[in-house]
Amino acid sequence: MTQDFAKKRPPKKSTRDSPPGAARARTFSLATFVTGFLVGAFITFLIALFYLKPSGGILATDGGKPKAEPLANDDRMQWDFYEIFPKSVVPVVEEYTKTGAKVIVDNSRWILQAGSFKEAIDADERRATLILMGLDVSIQEVKVDGASWHRIIVGPFDSGLERSRAQNKLAQAEIPSIPMKIPAS
Repeated sequence: MTQDFAKKRPPKKSTRDSPPGAARARTFSLATFVTGFLVGAFITFLIALFYLKPSGGILATDGGKPKAEPLANDDRMQWDFYEIFPKSVVPVVEEYTKTGAKVIVDNSRWILQAGSFKEAIDADERRATLILMGLDVSIQEVKVDGASWHRIIVGPFDSGLERSRAQNKLAQAEIPSIPMKIPAS
């Protein structure tokens, strides 16, 4: 076939070429995809933060005050009864009835010391906490080496069972306590 070079024909468009706005449309769809991907990743991150809780340790705080890390557990057995038994010796007072039967009389009561603070404000805070736990609490001011200390006293208790229950409540609240025997009044 012969070709007429005098007539200029517009060049044929190739099928690979796209319409003039196609490049912009391709860029727009890529930008939409990237934006959607980033938004989805951010939402997934927020959901993961909501469901994941810190494991304690250094990040856990209690009212703005950092919490001390627990001591490493020693795998060896702790045999504390060597110290506990000598301290728990209770003198027995025996009396005899008219029939000659032996009666053991224990004229003592128990109290628990649930803290000792130099500042009265700290002692009042601990006292309020223990009152909310349903315990009978008082503050006793004592002088030690010329300094004034405020002791938190729980009780008195007439029986060892009442004392043990109060001591268990304190232990569950992670408040250390010291049992003390006092004479009955």
